[in-house]
Amino acid sequence: MLPAIVLIAEVLAVAWFVIFLTMITSTYLDGRSYGLGKKNKVELAFLRHIRIFVIIGVSTACLLSLADAFEMI
Repeated sequence: MLPAIVLIAEVLAVAWFVIFLTMITSTYLDGRSYGLGKKNKVELAFLRHIRIFVIIGVSTACLLSLADAFEMI
C-alpha cells in the first residue's frame, strides 16, 4: 500500500511542476505583447539565463526524488 501512495505522490509532484511551468510560460507569453520596457543589468542577466535556471531546477528536483526513492540519500 505504501509504494502506491508514494507513486501517487510522485505523480502529483510532477503534475504540480507541469502546471507551475505552464503558468510561468503563460505569463511570459502574455507579457510579450506589452512591448519592451527599460531593464536594468540584473533583469537582463536573469532573462538571458532563465532557461538554464529552469533546466537545473527541474533536473535537480528529479534527481533528488530518484535518489530519495532509491534510498541513496
